[in-house]
Amino acid sequence: MNQKYHLPNLLIGGVHKAGTTSLHTYLSMHPDVCGSLIKELAFLLPARYHQEVPDDETYNSHFKNYKGEKYILETTPSYLYGGLPLIETIENRLGDNVRVVMILREPADRFVSFYRHCLTKLEIPADTTLEKFISTSAPVDAGVRTTDESDHINEGLVEGNYAAYLPLWMEHFGDRLLIVFFDELSKDTPGTMKRICKWLNIDFSVYKPGDFTIENRTVDYRLGFIHRFALWVNHHTETFWRKNIKLKRALRSVYYGFNEKKKGQSELISDKALKDLEAIYKQPNLRLKELLKDQPNINLPYWLQ
Repeated sequence: MNQKYHLPNLLIGGVHKAGTTSLHTYLSMHPDVCGSLIKELAFLLPARYHQEVPDDETYNSHFKNYKGEKYILETTPSYLYGGLPLIETIENRLGDNVRVVMILREPADRFVSFYRHCLTKLEIPADTTLEKFISTSAPVDAGVRTTDESDHINEGLVEGNYAAYLPLWMEHFGDRLLIVFFDELSKDTPGTMKRICKWLNIDFSVYKPGDFTIENRTVDYRLGFIHRFALWVNHHTETFWRKNIKLKRALRSVYYGFNEKKKGQSELISDKALKDLEAIYKQPNLRLKELLKDQPNINLPYWLQ
């Protein structure tokens, strides 16, 4: 590890649509944590594709707001799927004191959220049904790609096969790996944050109840052109909003009130598609349960009981 630069010693490494943005925000608000101002740096991700990772000076430039905090935080959900090349890069570049948090979400529910996210981000046609999205995704046991040439959208099913990727992280990080479930983070945010703070040996009492609002919530929109503009503004001004989180939350609340479409289950999401997802993830979930059932400090959620 290069001691000349201030590099991360805390990573949130998984998974997409499981509350990583919220957790990054909550931890970055703590006086003992310096979070990157761009949430998803993906800085070390080239190692997953056997490509060169930029130098430490470039990495350090993403943490110019560092003021001596105990932890320097980077969040990139795709790290879970990086395999040995990425893990070895983390060890070589960041040293052997790095801690990693992996957030897992019930795979079928995560897939539906990912699908809706792709719709709201305008990454897939607006009339794409969930059933079609499933049929065009790579099979659940296909394994994630090792080159960055293909479309990440096709990995929606693959990314829910957590048991295929966790063992290496458990082997290399041991008690420096904390597995958190989206269920507990969303249903008991204060309790979950208290547990994470205890694991990090930082003071939970600095938080106030109003600190724990939902970040990066997927919503359906009424007016497409306004939504496109909002996406553009959010993408190009992320650093500003990270520095002004209370202002962002206030403006976001106004935006949701104006442009969020209120409705029940979308006509694009059929009961058959939901049942298909349940069947697809039955065996992967059984393997995950077997992997985690005897691990300490893990409360298995309902979908692994």
